[in-house]
Amino acid sequence: MPRPSGWIAASAALVLAATVLSSGIGGAAARPHVTDRAPAAASVRGEWQVRTLGPGQYAVAWTSPTRLPVTSDRPTVVGPAGWLVGTSTIAGDGRTVRARIDAPTRPDPTRLDVRLSGVRLDAVAGDRARRAAGPFEPALDLPGTQTLTTDPATPGSYAVATSDYTLAPVAVPGMRAPIEMVGHVVEPAAGAPTGPRPLVLFMHGRHGSCYDPADADAWSQNWPCKAPFREVPSHLGYDYVQQVLASQGYATVSIRVNGINAQDFDAPDGGAGARARLVQAHLDHWAGLAAEHQVDLSRVVLVGHSRGGEGVDRASIRIPLTAPYRIVGQVLIAPTDFAVQTAPYVPTVTLLPFCDGDVSDLQGQKFTDAARDVAPGDTSLKSSVLVMGANHNYFNTEWTPKTAVSPASDDWPGEAGQTCGSADPRRLTAAEQRAIGTAYVAGAVHLFAAGDQSVLPLFDGSRARVASQGDAQTLSHAIGGGRVVRVPSTTTALSLADGAQTRFCAGTYDDGRVSSCGLGAALAAAAPLWSTNGERLPVRSFFEMAWTASGQSGGLLLASPLDLTGRRLELRTIVDGRSATAVRVRITDADGAGALVDPVGGVGLPGLGSTADVRKLWAQTLVVDPTGAAVDLTRITRVDLVAASSRGRVWVADLASAPAALAAVPDRRLPTVSFSRVRVTEGMGGAKTARVPFQISGALTSPARFTVLTVGQARGDVQRFTVDLAPGQTSGSVPVGYVADQRADYRRLVTQVTAWPTRNVMTDGYLGELAVIDDDPRPKVAIRAVAREVPAGSPARWRIRLDKPVDFDLSVSGKVVRGPGTPVRVSDIAQSWTDLHVGPVRPGKPLWKSHAMTYDVIDPGRREVVISIPTRPSDEAGATRTLTLRIDIGKQTVRRTVRIVS
Repeated sequence: MPRPSGWIAASAALVLAATVLSSGIGGAAARPHVTDRAPAAASVRGEWQVRTLGPGQYAVAWTSPTRLPVTSDRPTVVGPAGWLVGTSTIAGDGRTVRARIDAPTRPDPTRLDVRLSGVRLDAVAGDRARRAAGPFEPALDLPGTQTLTTDPATPGSYAVATSDYTLAPVAVPGMRAPIEMVGHVVEPAAGAPTGPRPLVLFMHGRHGSCYDPADADAWSQNWPCKAPFREVPSHLGYDYVQQVLASQGYATVSIRVNGINAQDFDAPDGGAGARARLVQAHLDHWAGLAAEHQVDLSRVVLVGHSRGGEGVDRASIRIPLTAPYRIVGQVLIAPTDFAVQTAPYVPTVTLLPFCDGDVSDLQGQKFTDAARDVAPGDTSLKSSVLVMGANHNYFNTEWTPKTAVSPASDDWPGEAGQTCGSADPRRLTAAEQRAIGTAYVAGAVHLFAAGDQSVLPLFDGSRARVASQGDAQTLSHAIGGGRVVRVPSTTTALSLADGAQTRFCAGTYDDGRVSSCGLGAALAAAAPLWSTNGERLPVRSFFEMAWTASGQSGGLLLASPLDLTGRRLELRTIVDGRSATAVRVRITDADGAGALVDPVGGVGLPGLGSTADVRKLWAQTLVVDPTGAAVDLTRITRVDLVAASSRGRVWVADLASAPAALAAVPDRRLPTVSFSRVRVTEGMGGAKTARVPFQISGALTSPARFTVLTVGQARGDVQRFTVDLAPGQTSGSVPVGYVADQRADYRRLVTQVTAWPTRNVMTDGYLGELAVIDDDPRPKVAIRAVAREVPAGSPARWRIRLDKPVDFDLSVSGKVVRGPGTPVRVSDIAQSWTDLHVGPVRPGKPLWKSHAMTYDVIDPGRREVVISIPTRPSDEAGATRTLTLRIDIGKQTVRRTVRIVS
């Protein structure tokens, strides 16, 4: 979810490189320096830790008091504007979220959040509550919506057979234990006269792996599941769609991936590569079954839900045309897209649930947007469908209460009386959501595997529905499919505005930058066509227009004429939504003749949510039928929006001349780039450069380009550059800088390399890394009391001193323990110190029994730190008490005692 103005975030692999480190004295791992929160932070749950990595660079970690929930979205560390937050990862304990931050000063944990699916995890329940109950959102006003005569959810006439198979587990790179090979098959009966049957493969997403039938609150992520735990049968959750498809003549299989779900918590790519490998393993198995089951493997459609969506897309990217099976399309249901990848030349439909409480930022939109510019000759349809009232889980019956055998819940986190809550009349029931899932999954399968273009209006931006979806509403937009696209700024220029304010803006949701489309935009739960201001993605330009009176206008001059003969004009348009919005469209030809046309369905564009916690700044399609316009449709050179409402604001992602039927898709796949990991010993000599290699799979026949982001060891050393590839190239490398000196540093410092495709190439292994191994001797540490005896009222102090400075943050902790003599009491210590380090404790209690601790750090380049505990003056003449501190620094532990004399 895009954060409120002023906050930045980084979701997996979209951002700064993560730094993995270890250090210590004598080879031990350094203890983290824990930054104490202010007493006012009573609403905070869990524990924050902060380490200094170098000048302006810090590692932060938040540990939850309980295990983190197993979801498809990732917990993400967010901080104030101006801080660059790196990739958030989960530690092996399943409770700790870690990230790197570049900031001008040491991060204060009270200014950090951990968010998951739009909800703050490090706040107590009261602070995490959403807005109070209020009026529900009305149904969208969508005049002109047509009901198709063909309903793809209608069961066919073939008898259906169901079976299951279990094969030997397979080893998958990045997974410690082998992954199960289990498939649930639903297909036409053996004797059914279907002819060759296309194969539809389903993959579920990230959910709990092991549950206890006797305890609804007991879950386990240990793999494989051990008694009394049983596997969650997530792969059975799409049987309702499989049954319909099988009755229509399709063979289907739904595969289980619990072994990946139990082990992908620390996978840099979220487990997408592992899921793709499992898809290929099952398809390899089906290559041996095809003849027996009458399966036509030249027509395979992949269906992935949640992280399964990103997994099947990665499989589509990897599988070459020489494989014994051909991917002809894919359907992605509420998917993640941490890598910002898409499968060129593979038709794709992405379903985006409006009430998704898991992947709440609707990041699956990137599967459509990333495809627009990467492969110029790609005519495959890329469609996004926004499903109003749908949540994340109910597309899978095994994630749905009352139909799941394991405990299940509604993923929407809001109250029942709020929009998208269970009492919202526009919220879909589980049965209604399955109905729309069946219609749109089956419709896409018919379109891709059978070429049935009667269902195309469900996906191409038309206002269309089928009878089986009932009152459920959808909106769609599309690129590809034979569209001829014009892009703001790149292939267009601004026309002279008449009253309206127009500009080209950068596709970011950042209220702090004048160039950002998000400047002054409505607060929204999701703006999936834009990047948030902490992300380092390549940015696209948008056309923005705002007006304050009906009749005001502005638009685009096309660099080359657009032919609308026998075609329609489509504008992918985002509506601000804070006021009623209506527009007309004026088209002008090369001779200057113009025509003002009302969009199909009328001039109104509905806002998508009236409050910030549900609003979606998502592009709906403004469709114009130019038939009968008194202009030369073969040479349209200007397109203007003319306000038909008193005020409004819109953004146009692109405009296109769209055909009535889909164009043929070339038999092509793009070559892929995959990065490696490199390990070097630091050595000496100052600034150095290492090369992180990449390999190219597939034949590179055209000049290609991708974008790379690396982060060096110094604050602000963010390197973002393009890499150009020549036809025939098979490998290469990118530079990563580091500093080799003679001062001890963290044992292992890892800089991550992130790549995004730009032109004529796709990424596969999009993350590389450079690990610099420190080879400098560890410092020697001297620890002593500054004075062995101090008068009451003076501080007891201990000096920790290194024999030489180091380049890393060396944490020191001191715990008050029992020592010789009569120990000091809580009342013997200054109240300002006990309030912070002890809390409310009986004054006469020995201080060591209160478990009092203090922390400090030796900053990089410094050699010592002094720990101080202030004491109170005493009226006990001649009394002597002792204060013993156990001091830990790295692996070294010592006890030092100071006598407090009255």
